[in-house]
Amino acid sequence: MIIPGSSYWNIGIGRAKGEVEQDEEGLRTMEALGQNMAWLLKKINA
Repeated sequence: MIIPGSSYWNIGIGRAKGEVEQDEEGLRTMEALGQNMAWLLKKINA
């Protein structure tokens, strides 16, 4: 099984609704995870 990773833990931190959108590190981490997942899907689908 291939598991795509990111640069750090794949979470965003926030207490109140919408607060996680202010977690810049969490957003960067999720963006990197999304890019890695897209890359992997392209490679295994080719």
